Amino acid sequence: MRLWINRPDTPVTITQVEHAFRFGVPLDSREFEESDGRLAYYGDIARRHTSLLVAETSLKWRNTEREEGQLTFDLADFELDWAESLAFDTKAHVLLWGNPPPLASGSGTPEWLRNKFPDEELDDAAKEELRGLIRARIDTAVGRYSGRIDVWEVTNEMLNPITSWFVDRLGPGVVDDAFRWAREADPGAELVYNEWIREIFTGLGGPDSAAVRDRIIELREAGVPVDAVGQQGHFAPGLVNIGAEVDLSQRSRVDDYAAALDTLAEAGLPIHITEVTFAAPEEPELRAAQAEAVMRIWWGHPQVEEIIFWNFWNPLGPRSHLTLGVYGADGNLTRHGEAILSLLNDRWRTRVDSRTAGDGSISFSATLGTYVAEWSTSDGPVYVRFEVGAGE
Repeated sequence: MRLWINRPDTPVTITQVEHAFRFGVPLDSREFEESDGRLAYYGDIARRHTSLLVAETSLKWRNTEREEGQLTFDLADFELDWAESLAFDTKAHVLLWGNPPPLASGSGTPEWLRNKFPDEELDDAAKEELRGLIRARIDTAVGRYSGRIDVWEVTNEMLNPITSWFVDRLGPGVVDDAFRWAREADPGAELVYNEWIREIFTGLGGPDSAAVRDRIIELREAGVPVDAVGQQGHFAPGLVNIGAEVDLSQRSRVDDYAAALDTLAEAGLPIHITEVTFAAPEEPELRAAQAEAVMRIWWGHPQVEEIIFWNFWNPLGPRSHLTLGVYGADGNLTRHGEAILSLLNDRWRTRVDSRTAGDGSISFSATLGTYVAEWSTSDGPVYVRFEVGAGE
């Protein structure tokens, strides 16, 4: 970059105040009491380091329609108002997620829906009824927040055999329909296909990166409006997510993961790294090294455009006994949190203190984002806010 201020040999300070790259955190407002100040604290640490807020559970089907036909969006309304008051961009998780009991506590399959269609084999009338309910769900949720929610995760784990409730009853075409209906409900929202890959879910099956790549290519070739692929970033043995005792000395091989990410990128879409948790290896220094290595892979990859830290503050969310958070329960950074925020706020955030040349300009290398430049004149200090965006 070159910035001209038309004042030769003048000290200039240039400070990046926000990344253009999207770093984000989730919010489940049910985890906070109104009067204890924890939500304000969470907003402070989250906004200090990130710019994207994910509605973690409030827009899942089970939480917006616990009884058939009885809709409630109170939680989502509160969370979006809160996000907008802090100038967060917003993302919603998730329209369709077919996880069954006992995994359904926070799922996208309401109990009444599972009871209404208990069998996988449905006749044509039942299939049309289920498709109609899904379309009404998408039209209502997406349409309600059209223009307010920037990104929707439309589907979640549709290739995984343990979360295939919708596909088992309607076939893979339900994914095509869901994306098309979401596009109609809000043409301006970015639509994401979210999936795990078994290369980082140690010990569990499900799709690998090649399977996800092939499915995305198939959808795109059919004209399905998938705008980005979400890749879940839970770096831990998979069984930890259902509370099982696991060996946390295991860890995903970084070089294998880098190859898997390149395979996923062959689909040709932007990649969102969603639900990032670092639960393994258990030893803090090794976990920090793992986190830093993976973060560098993401930052350096041309198609990765977003990273969501799923446990930013350790008391929030499940499995808090594992010290997953960037911030610990005591409000201090964990060891892997130190490694992560050192990258975000030191290595990857531009600061310049220099002097202009004889032509009144200053040259510098800049990370994409929002900046403030400051210099002094006889009339007092001057502050200039500007953006550094992609392109020349």
